[in-house]
Parts: sequence; structure tokens; C-alpha cells
Amino acid sequence: MSKTKPPPSFDGATLSRRIEPKSGVDVGLPLGKQEVKVDGKKVARHYKHAAGKSSTYAPPVVDMIYHMSRSGALSDADAREFVAAKLQAEREIPAKELPPTFDQLLFLSANLTRLVIDPYREKCNTQVQVGTQRAAPLTLDWPIVFGGADFRRLPGELFACVRQAAVQARLAVFATVDQDSDPQDNPASVLMVDVDAPRLDVSHAAAIEITAPSASMLDRDTIAPVLDQLRRATGDRIPIGIAAPAFGAATVVDQTINLDVDFYVADAQWTADARPSEVFPELSAAPHIAVIADVMDRLRHHCREAAVQLVYRGGIRGGADAAKVICLGAAAVSLGLSAALAMATRINQIKGEQVLLDTLAAPMDPPQTIGQAVNFAKSVNMEVAMLARACGKSDVRNMEPEDLRAISIAVSAATGIPVAGKDYNFRPGSGNE
Repeated sequence: MSKTKPPPSFDGATLSRRIEPKSGVDVGLPLGKQEVKVDGKKVARHYKHAAGKSSTYAPPVVDMIYHMSRSGALSDADAREFVAAKLQAEREIPAKELPPTFDQLLFLSANLTRLVIDPYREKCNTQVQVGTQRAAPLTLDWPIVFGGADFRRLPGELFACVRQAAVQARLAVFATVDQDSDPQDNPASVLMVDVDAPRLDVSHAAAIEITAPSASMLDRDTIAPVLDQLRRATGDRIPIGIAAPAFGAATVVDQTINLDVDFYVADAQWTADARPSEVFPELSAAPHIAVIADVMDRLRHHCREAAVQLVYRGGIRGGADAAKVICLGAAAVSLGLSAALAMATRINQIKGEQVLLDTLAAPMDPPQTIGQAVNFAKSVNMEVAMLARACGKSDVRNMEPEDLRAISIAVSAATGIPVAGKDYNFRPGSGNE
């Protein structure tokens, strides 16, 4: 007489692989398909997934439903034990909190507050000026500049292509120009001048950004003599701004706001005392978008929000990001890594800065490269104008924080934008957190 194997026991208390509990926690819920040993006994799943593959009812959920429906009457102790095991299994391990990003900001429908602008009948003005109180303000046909990357270190003729794209689109490029550069070859340049470097010939600059090797050097005592020298060299005709790193932006504004500054460059990529040394700082870490609110809060505190403008730098991928930054208070945004990618359309993935630079070093057709950079900037501007009209605005300068809502506490704390469905924000010091 052959021996029959006893059927594997089913204790209804083994967790499915799909919902692993915390390490070291012993809970009980129905098992997956395969047989495993629990306390030396084989335990198998009794129930088939009648629901099949479903996005609503995952196999572990079906397991739980079947188990609860077929267990029959349970004693109070068994019911408490099962419910406790189920709740423990469903409790997710807290995920690492992601940094706030522009994706966590959404536009409000204009129908809630005002009429939508008809894109076929009403134009949306996208021209902006930086340093309007100067005799020769920086005029941009679109609220866009090329910056946020060390364009001088790009391989080949890419830097020249960026400059020509800025000229064609009537925009500007932020870059340091060498002493031997032809002033007439770069009419749309915004010169970045280090406080500890010899002064360059700035007579041909459209505007000037004062920066430093470290954020701690951007104080009143260091910047004041440099700013006076630049004012004399330019005849006080062009706008001059100061870099406001994410590392201490509020301090920079407080110390320099009374130096007759025309604009600040809110650099979300500058997150440590030392200035980023990479060609593309965007590849190192996510931009600290809280720098926009840091600068704007201090400008409002000093009652200079209307007189001093903001240019944002860091992580702009397209028109939606640009429009959100403009809503937060920026006059213009910088295209850095995204502009470089636009000029090299054959890049499929980015595996690191050096690999990217090697790819950019491939031979390119300058007219086509320039055209691609212009087209990308144009598409960003078109999207900004479209979103401005959707918010009921006929001028991008009229976009405001009230056009946005946050969908996470983290981005609300970083930008001061209220969370959707609430009337308060979580930014420290706002009084509503």
C-alpha cells in the first residue's frame, strides 16, 4: 500500500511576496503561487485569482478577499490577529522624501478667476526688460537667456553657436568672455565678472553679473568696490546684477540690496559655499528651487520687488518649468543643459558629464546647430505664452504666484505656494505653515 503524502497545510498566515513587511516583522497573510516551508511545513496558496490581471485588484488583494470570505466565523482573538497582520502588511515602508521639483506645481484653471485669453485673437506679450531704470536695459524678445552651463568649455564651435543663437533670437547669453574675444562678435553677452579677478573690457556687455568663487565672498564689503568700478566703466548705462546662490541667497540680498543693484541671478545649482566647477552643474543634483522664494521674500521685505528683477538659473527643461518660475517672480529663465541637448539631437541618454561632452564633440553643422538652439528657445517661449493665456494673462509679466498650486508639502515649503485644496502654505515664516 503506497504512502500518500499529506497535503501541505495552509495556515492563512503567510505573506504574499508582493507585499513584503518590514524587516524582522512576522505577519500572516495568504501566500504566493509557489510552495514554501513555514516552520518546517509546506504551505501552499488555496485560492486562484479569479480576477486575473487587474490594475484595481492585485493578486495579494485577491488573496486577502478570498481568505476573509472563506475563513468562516473567527473568534475575536483570531479576528484581531488577522486584522493586525493585514494592517501591518499593508503599511508601506516610508519612502525617502523626494526634493521639491517643478513637477509638483500645477497651474490653476483661469476659468476659476478670469476669462481665458483667446490665442487666435489676442496676442500675449513675451518681451521683457531687465534693468529698466538704466539707459540701456537688457531687452529680451522672450523671457529666456542662455546660461547655467560653462559654455566656454563646450567642445568645438558650440559656444559660438550659442552666441549666434542668442543674437538670432534677440536673447542673451551668460558667459565669461576671454580678454582676446572680439567685442563685436558677442553683442548679446551678459558678462560674469569675478570679484577677485582682473576686470575685463566690459564696454561691449549688454549686462553684467557679479559672481565669486565662493558664496561667502558675496558680501557688501567685497562687492561694493567692484560694483562702483563697473558703474564707472560702463557709464552707469547697463544693468548690473549679483549672483544669489541657493547656499545663502537671503544673506546675499540683505547685504547688497542697498548697492543700487538691478537684478539678482537666483542660482539653484549653487548649493555649497564653493561655486560649482562642472560644465553642467545640473547633472550633479536636483536644483534647489527654494532659492526663488528666498530671494523674492527678501526683496519684498526691503520693498524692492518692483525695482529689482530676478533671473533664475537651474534645471529648466521646457516651457512649463519656465512658466512656473515666471509665476514665482522671475523676469527670465536660463537654459543650460537643455540648450546643449537641443543642439545635439542624437543624444539618447546621459551617462555622465564626460560622456556627454564626448558626444557633443561630434562634428556638427553650425547653421543647423544654431537653428536647433533657436527653435528650442522659441518652443519654450511659445509654451510660456500659451500657459500665460490659459491663466488669463495677455503679458507674461503679469503671471503671478496665485496662478499656481502645490501638490506636495515639500514644494509648498520651498516656494510658498498653497497646497491644492488648502488656503495655506507650509513655507517657514509664512504664518500659514
